[in-house]
Amino acid sequence: MTASRMQRWAIILSAYSYDIEYVKTDENTADGLSRLPVRRDNKPVSAMPEQTYLHFAQDTLLLDYNEIKRCTARDPILGRLLGFIRDGWPTECEISVMQPYFNRKNELYEELGCVMWGHRVVVPEGCRERVLKILHEPHMGIVKSKGLGRSYVWWPGIDEAIEVMCRECATCAAHADAPPRQAPRPWPWPSKPWARLHLDFLGPIFGQTYLVVIDSMSKWVEIFNVSGTTATSTITKLLELWSRWGIPRQIVTDNGPPFTSSEFQEFLKNYGVDHIFTAPYHPASNGAAENAVKTLKRVIKKAYFEKKNIMKALYTFLLYYRNTPHSSTGECPATLMLGRRVRTRLDILKPDLTSRMSQVQKQQVENAGGAERVLVSGEPVWYRQFLKGEKWLPGKVERQIGPSNFRVSDEKGNQVHRHIDQVKRRTRNSLVFPSPECLSPMTSPPESGPGSDGKDETITSRATPLAVGELERAAQEQPSSAIEGHEDGAFEPKPLGLPQQRQDHTNSRPIRQCRLNNPVNYKC
Repeated sequence: MTASRMQRWAIILSAYSYDIEYVKTDENTADGLSRLPVRRDNKPVSAMPEQTYLHFAQDTLLLDYNEIKRCTARDPILGRLLGFIRDGWPTECEISVMQPYFNRKNELYEELGCVMWGHRVVVPEGCRERVLKILHEPHMGIVKSKGLGRSYVWWPGIDEAIEVMCRECATCAAHADAPPRQAPRPWPWPSKPWARLHLDFLGPIFGQTYLVVIDSMSKWVEIFNVSGTTATSTITKLLELWSRWGIPRQIVTDNGPPFTSSEFQEFLKNYGVDHIFTAPYHPASNGAAENAVKTLKRVIKKAYFEKKNIMKALYTFLLYYRNTPHSSTGECPATLMLGRRVRTRLDILKPDLTSRMSQVQKQQVENAGGAERVLVSGEPVWYRQFLKGEKWLPGKVERQIGPSNFRVSDEKGNQVHRHIDQVKRRTRNSLVFPSPECLSPMTSPPESGPGSDGKDETITSRATPLAVGELERAAQEQPSSAIEGHEDGAFEPKPLGLPQQRQDHTNSRPIRQCRLNNPVNYKC
């Protein structure tokens, strides 16, 4: 009672700022806190019991404070705690179980033999089980039960005790809501297409059932109209699918009867395919297949509403779906699956650059003219050489290294790279013309003069072949009587139709003496 009164005075005085000053008793005229006025009349006064927080908790929880008082006195911890409250607290707490009470030593007090912490009763060990049952009697849940208990009672670990009590209640568990939904955990994305497939059945819808298959990597979708959801029909469609795209590494399905049958398991075992089952009654675990089923079901309903052929509508949808960038990958399923985009009717609207270039190149060939010639390996030819000396040298075709490029070897076995325009045939009847030196009246070595180095210089006459192309052009200019026809298409040119030979002026080119006498200074 005294502690309650002191607590009320402390609450009232906490609103003021004051200084404490000691006053002697004989000088203090107002000493009502220590000496209450005593009634001088001897009339009996009715003793009304004072209502304290203990009585408030007792009325709410239907607990008898006398029982709490007895259990408190028998409790080894609270019994020692009462001694600390009455006699004083030690400076340090060496007992670990007493530490929660030691932390609240300035707020604990005794009331009618019970320990109080503010307006809450500190419940001894023997009464805690009964208090928990009373707190959980309305089955209000963990949060509300904790709030109710904090309003009346306290002991170390009361929150954990209330939480365990509510979780172990079978009635609360039977009627509790589902736990919070877990954050989505996507399937690992395969590095190659057709590695993991997700399967599910669609229907029955409008009397038909379909098997839907989707590739986890490329999002490529396949759909089959099946007669039923049996393991045999499912295996048949999978074999048809695997004959086109190959055998996957894994398949993901639900726990339907055709997928859990021993026949289906034996089939997957023989083909070396891992079978992954999702959790029963949890469609989100097979979300890829479920989304594909939802999309295709919408297509079927639209086709039925427009009175179109359902399979034709599905095939048309899949054609454009596979050519449209997917929201997850950002790429077309056809690009990831086939490495290219499939051709649709919309591609007709785009200009075909390949066809245009083919027409342009064909027109360029026609405008350029020319004739087609064919050279085979080992054929003797004349090839063009660009060094000093004769322009055409004899050689032999070694091999063809391009549409118009050849490797030609000379008489010494050295190979050169020449275009077909730089090569002409050399046959047994090829005509040979003498070089310009041979056309002079006399061929004799020049006399050595003062500027000569004493060595004899001779001019050797070399033969120059007449190109077959020149012979053909000459034959076209001469009348038909100048060419003798043959059955095999060969012709013999007449001497009168021969064109004049080109003069080789290579040796007559003047030498620039300025470069020899005055070397160039590259430093300036």
